[in-house]
Amino acid sequence: MAAALVVTAAVTIVGSSSSAAPSTAVPAYGVRVPHRLADLEMVRGSGQVLPSEARTARCPQGKQPLGGGFELPEGHSVAASFPIADSGWQVRARSDTGDTAPFDMTWYAMCATPSPGYRVVKLTATVPNQQGVGGLTCSTISAPYEYMANVGADAKGPTAALISNDMWTNPSSAITYASASGARSDADAVEIDLYAICIKVFDGSTDWYGQAWSSHPNGDGPTWTCPAGKSSVGVTFNGNGYLTSSEPHATSSGNWRLTGVNPSGPDYGIKGGIVCAPLNTSPWF
Repeated sequence: MAAALVVTAAVTIVGSSSSAAPSTAVPAYGVRVPHRLADLEMVRGSGQVLPSEARTARCPQGKQPLGGGFELPEGHSVAASFPIADSGWQVRARSDTGDTAPFDMTWYAMCATPSPGYRVVKLTATVPNQQGVGGLTCSTISAPYEYMANVGADAKGPTAALISNDMWTNPSSAITYASASGARSDADAVEIDLYAICIKVFDGSTDWYGQAWSSHPNGDGPTWTCPAGKSSVGVTFNGNGYLTSSEPHATSSGNWRLTGVNPSGPDYGIKGGIVCAPLNTSPWF
């Protein structure tokens, strides 16, 4: 992904709760406390929508979104997939050909009782097509830093597609950063809302496991799998195509399947990470 070139940017906190790259888990900072997800719940909705029409998979009362996904028909790709605190996970898609007809879409949210200090932060920026916006972090004002549990993004505009939405940890500073990129066919720049789910401490409720670059024919894609004993709650991604599905628990509770398409060729490449949660109530220590 090209270096970020931010034209306009603003950071906001969009919700909070007072309750609650390697192949191994990356975040190693923060205080580990005895908190596990015993009540992870997948919420699913489906129906016909119009291009750029958003749908939200709403979490039950008392639960917060940790991740989400979608399934789209051929000829459509994702424009937005992000958390809304105290609500759920929102998805929006576009027609790749400009077709204005309604289409079938499925949308998901992965919900759980929130970890301590749960909140969602957002960075808004306008960048040139296919360039990225980055630099969004959880709080690093005092140690231990807040922990970034997952990310989401919204590429705005009627022809906008989301190209990447990823996170990584700087090993020299132990700070985790979120990033995203998008593209429009009717403009030279695209406005992007970048989201991060932050919690007060690294409490063991989620870990991020990096997935290496792989190539796939259009309409196909990888299935990423959590370590034994963990359930998938979300994914991050970076590649040279558009996502057409991001399906949680495709064949088991521990995996996540993605499919995509490259508008410029017969195949595409993708890498990223899978966010996993241990589903028991035993202490972390």
